[in-house]
Order: sequence, then C-alpha cells, then structure tokens
Amino acid sequence: MANKPNLSPDSKIIIVGAGIFGLSTALHLTKRGYKNIHIFDRQPFDKNHYAEDLGAHGASCDLNKIIRASYGGEKLYQDLAFKAMPVWTQWNDELARSEKADLPEALDPEIKLWHNCGFLRLSRDGLERKERETQEGFPEGIRHTQFRVSDAQRVRDAVREGIPKTKIDPFRRGERGLPVDGVLDMTAGFALASRACTWVLHLLKKTGSVTTYFGEGNGLESLTQTGDKITSITTSSGSTHPADLVIVACGGWTPSLIPSTEPLLETTSGSVLAVQLPPKTSRPDLWSKYSEDNFPVWSWNMASYTPHSADHIGGLYGLPVTPEGVVKVAFRGAKWTNYTRKTSDGKTALSYPRTDLDKVPAEAMRVLRSFCEENLPDLLELPLSTIRLCWYTDSVDNSFLIDYVPDVANLVVASGGSGHGFKFLPVLGECVVDVVEGRDTEYTRLFSWRDVPSGKRNGLEEGPEGWRVLGKQRLVGGREWKGGVGSKL
Repeated sequence: MANKPNLSPDSKIIIVGAGIFGLSTALHLTKRGYKNIHIFDRQPFDKNHYAEDLGAHGASCDLNKIIRASYGGEKLYQDLAFKAMPVWTQWNDELARSEKADLPEALDPEIKLWHNCGFLRLSRDGLERKERETQEGFPEGIRHTQFRVSDAQRVRDAVREGIPKTKIDPFRRGERGLPVDGVLDMTAGFALASRACTWVLHLLKKTGSVTTYFGEGNGLESLTQTGDKITSITTSSGSTHPADLVIVACGGWTPSLIPSTEPLLETTSGSVLAVQLPPKTSRPDLWSKYSEDNFPVWSWNMASYTPHSADHIGGLYGLPVTPEGVVKVAFRGAKWTNYTRKTSDGKTALSYPRTDLDKVPAEAMRVLRSFCEENLPDLLELPLSTIRLCWYTDSVDNSFLIDYVPDVANLVVASGGSGHGFKFLPVLGECVVDVVEGRDTEYTRLFSWRDVPSGKRNGLEEGPEGWRVLGKQRLVGGREWKGGVGSKL
C-alpha cells in the first residue's frame, strides 16, 4: 500500500464529479479547513442547476429522492441517515431566511429542500424481512412515529394525531379489501434533489475555498502518474491541472475512469416515469390527492419482484407531486446494465451510462403500468413529462466504496451509491474526509476497499451474459404508458 499524502490547508485538492459524493466531500473539506479545492465536471451545473429537463444527467440530477433511515439490520446506515436529517432541517431554515436575490435562480426561499411527509413501505403479504428488522432496530424513542397499516389501533392512533388516512391507505387497498401490509414511517420523506444539489453548490461558492470548472471541456480525460502518485489530471479540453490529491466521485462513470474499481462496482440504471398533472385550476382534486399533505412517499414489494411474472409485481416506489406538478413513479426491481465499454487492457466489459434515451425497457413499463392499473389508475389518463433511465453505480454489497485506490498514494475513489446515497448529502463528505486524513472509524472500515465475494454479488456476477443488459431489451415510450405495452397506437 502506498503512503498517504501529507496534506496542509493549502494543498491543492481536485474533486472529479459534482454529484452528491463530490459536493458533500467539498463541503466537509471546507469545514476541516482546506482552502484550495477544485471541482471538475463535464456538465454545466452552474447553468442547468442539476435539472434533468435542462439536460443534466446522473443519479443526483433528479426531481426528488427518498429520505429515510429504514435500513433493516444495517445500523451504521440507519445512524448516518438520522444524523443527516437535522442538517436537512437546518438547510430548510437557512434557505427560508435567504434573500431570493442572493440565491441561484433555481432556488426559492418559500420551497423547502426536505419534506418530512412520511414514507409508506408496503408489501402484499405481511411485512418484508427488512421492514421487520427496521422496526426491531429503530430507537425506542421514535417507535411512536411508526404506524403499521394492518394494525387497527395504530391506524386510529395516526388519525388521532392528525395524519390523513390517505397516507395510511393511498391506494385504497384496505378499503377495497385487497391484501396489503406495511408501515407508515413518519420520520421520513423526500428531498427536491436538483434543488438540494444547487443549494450545496451555492454554499460551496460562498466559502471562497472552492473553484468550479463546469462544461464539456472539463471532464476527466486521463490521470498522470509518476511512481505511486498522481501528479495531475488532464481534462477533455486538453488542459492539465496539477494536484496534491485527486478524489474521483463520478457515479456511473467511475468504473470506466478507475478500472481497478470494476470488480467492486457496476453501472446500472433504474426506470423513472414522471407524470405531469393538469393545471391546478382545472384539476384541483389531483393536486390535492398527490400533495405531500395527503400523499406519502411509498414503495411496493421492494423484495418481491420476479422478472416477467404477473404475480410478483414489485421493486416500485413513488413520491408526492413536485411544485411543478409532476408525480414520479419508478422501478428498481431490475437494474439495467449497458456493456458498451472495456477496461484499458481490452479484457473486461464495462457497463456505461447511456443518457440519450427517452424510453425504458418494456419489462419496466409493464410492471409500472400493472401497478398503476390496480392502484393509481388516474395517472394512466395523464401524459408522461419524462421517461428516463437513472444511472447509478451498484457495489457488490450495496455499501459505498470510499477509499484510496490500492498502490496509489493520493487517489481516492468515492462511489458505489447503489441507489441510496442521496439522503446522506449533508453528512457523507465527513466520511470521505475521514478517509482522506487516514482516520479509522466504523464508516471508513464499512466503505473501504474490499475483497470480491464469491457467488452472488448484487447482480455483478451476471456480467454481459445476464438478462438485464439493455441491448437485450425492447425499449418502449409514452404510447405504451397510455395504451399498454405492445399498443399499436
């Protein structure tokens, strides 16, 4: 193992990638007193404000993300999520006190970043194992915030506390006599994702310690290494930038940039549909139904999806309406891969993000439509404003990968979000800086470089032969939403 660098407050630190891993890292570097931080990204986040409808792409560029601490028996993740929540609240307060003229145009002091509207985790037949473990592991002091939907007394308790019954049974399954169980967790909710990233970028600029390089010419082209040290990076414009430390935090692009991560990381995508509600003046009923006051974040059968099965619909989640009138529903039961690149030696295929699609695999559309036909039929009457694949980076065990790259003294990788990283935006960077500074904590050990397990590896063992490869799928769009998969409309 190479020796780690000796850093001073003035050491030049380059962060490649301005998603949540990169943003949070920069924020906590400034908190530790580092003053010479440079963030590179090929996307113009200073202009598109992380908004997908303005061309931003990547897991952090989204309408909204779930904020929750429900991690089954994974107590360290649970604790980290609960640590983040007060900071989300603090950011809401700081934003509300800001003058609009002092903010980026994408932010509004009257629109919160974090919305504590509750998270309803549903399953068809009893509680899923992870939910049972979550309930067993939650601190005693918050048990009163958990409402099991099949417990009549807890439903009455919720109503007595002012929680609308629509948050307990938003799909009217209980009312219709359909099988359902689950827990409404009132510690949880969602964040407006692109706005939250814009907020942190705003905080970074105010420190005076962070310089950003955004736009097409500022992607990472190559790293220059002398001995066991990275001496500089070269960007896609051909510019060279020396560095004392380089942190690569590029989400789904990480395995192609740091090939040694390939055994531990795989680029995958979830399927996301955004439904545009009519103007509030013409359909106030829909705006009321899907408002965060009446409608929770929800998930359905997250552990019970079987490919191409009509009887095992699952791996689904959705969120309340955004300020722009968009209701998002998404499918993560199958995580699509796209093996279109190879490692530098040409021997290993790499999955790589494909961001030009406005279609999703027919199997994803089938699952989403089947669920909505039974539970949210009014959405099927409305147009889709967005159809997209959201590209993540899965790790072999769903834990993040935050560590020095083996045998390189000053190169850190921070990736492996595995579809659940966003909620940690306020605190994740603290773990990264602990790694940078060589601190030994429970989290630096949890996120460290690790051996590749044998057997099942979170789908990574399938490789290009697996069924989830994007090139093996029939891709469908909005017609299939309105008319059904296979529609001739």
